[in-house]
Amino acid sequence: MLKKLLIILSIFCVLNFSLVSIEARAGGGSSGGGSGSSGGSSSTPYSHYDHTGQEGPYSSIISTVSFIGFTYFVLQVKRYYSRIKAKEAHWQLKKQMQTLDDQDEFWNNERIKKAVKESYYKIQEAWSNQDIETLKKYLTPDLLDAWTTKLNWYEYQGKRNILKNIRLIEQDVINLYDSKNDDEDYFWVYIEGKMDDHMIDENQRVIEKNTDIFIEYWKFKRQGQSILLDEIKQEDEMFL
Repeated sequence: MLKKLLIILSIFCVLNFSLVSIEARAGGGSSGGGSGSSGGSSSTPYSHYDHTGQEGPYSSIISTVSFIGFTYFVLQVKRYYSRIKAKEAHWQLKKQMQTLDDQDEFWNNERIKKAVKESYYKIQEAWSNQDIETLKKYLTPDLLDAWTTKLNWYEYQGKRNILKNIRLIEQDVINLYDSKNDDEDYFWVYIEGKMDDHMIDENQRVIEKNTDIFIEYWKFKRQGQSILLDEIKQEDEMFL
């Protein structure tokens, strides 16, 4: 019974607290994530051993639960740190954005937030529906080509990425470039989101799923008064 409980806890740990998310959300998700833990276990000076000299099942269960708790704690601290750094970067940009807004309404912070929010939901929904025509309206040609290739590869594999209950939790502009040539303008946005992310096979069976909060950094390019998504970086690929 104890051995079964230990196995269940271990599986729960792997599935729910993995530091690397797999093929999640629009664009296929992870390209970096976090480094996964290698499986070394730490011992304590008061571990219980049975009469054969092997570590007892209770100690193994405690170790597994401790690992789950520690991993969860690390993820929460990492997310909090990323959020704080993004807020700091945004506040440092605020005066610059206000100055730019006086000269060019494109750089109005509230206007940008509204445009990013619309893009976020439209892009996630279009990705889930494999709607290339809608993606054309929100992605740069280079990114559209890359995503179309990825969606075609999923189709060849008999897979489909379904996204439901899509939420945008937080967004902040953290970096921008304003050129004399408006077509060269771009900005980066801190994105914190959550959704029910399922990968299904041709028999409609769920083969992968992820419901964790995620952090990404989205780069938007200017096109007139509109914006197009040009690049997505994962949490560990952007240093603020």
